[in-house]
Amino acid sequence: MKIGASTSNLYPLHTEGALDVLLDLGFRTLEVFVNTESETAPAFARELHRRAERAGGEILSLHSYTAGTDPYLLFSAYRRRFEDGREHYRRLFEAAALAGARYVVVHGDREGGVLPEEEVFARYEELYDLGRAQGVTLLQENVVRFRSGDPGFLRRMRERLGGKARFVFDSKQCARCGLEPAAVLDAMGEGLCHVHISDQGKNRDCLIPGQGENDFAVLLAQMRSHGFQGSWILELYRENFGAPSDLVRGRRFLEQLLEP
Repeated sequence: MKIGASTSNLYPLHTEGALDVLLDLGFRTLEVFVNTESETAPAFARELHRRAERAGGEILSLHSYTAGTDPYLLFSAYRRRFEDGREHYRRLFEAAALAGARYVVVHGDREGGVLPEEEVFARYEELYDLGRAQGVTLLQENVVRFRSGDPGFLRRMRERLGGKARFVFDSKQCARCGLEPAAVLDAMGEGLCHVHISDQGKNRDCLIPGQGENDFAVLLAQMRSHGFQGSWILELYRENFGAPSDLVRGRRFLEQLLEP
């Protein structure tokens, strides 16, 4: 299993600069956080792909800066706004394809959103199909204060969408929802494709792996029981670690812990 990192770890360093830093640190499996609309441009995506490929790396996934506002952009009662949001995601899927990425991550609708659940699923499916037209798969992430923070919602999503329900498991978001990982992973089932990983202690989360109390071997076994064969991406906030080299310590800790 590969341990990678997201450019979001180094925000607000410009995205291409963050990518270069991670590549220089030896990361070869990467998630790119797209921080503004101009970074969905085809030329920018090609440049990211060139930088990663030159270093022997792979951009596995893209994550949009609109994640926090997707409930307003994609899941309001104002249909025309969804159509504009769909166009943003079309550009994002195109950028992902040009960057060589397999996945685009979405947070989805907020907890207590205005739309019926069936309409939320229908809009997700519309976006999913738009991504597949570019060869890219849309992934729903579990996020606190979003509908996806509820394992029941994730189960119903799988029941409604079948093989189109594909997921990202985020360990810190799971903790912030007050849930055990098994509850979320069981809800995602065989739809689990991708992981955002960090550590946590009793009074703090979003830590470098090895600085908290997570049992990563158990977590991996739980994922593999559902057929998971993907990568783990280190995703922290810049204030949660010191030098960028701390990310390397986290990667090495996981590699040593999880090696066969």
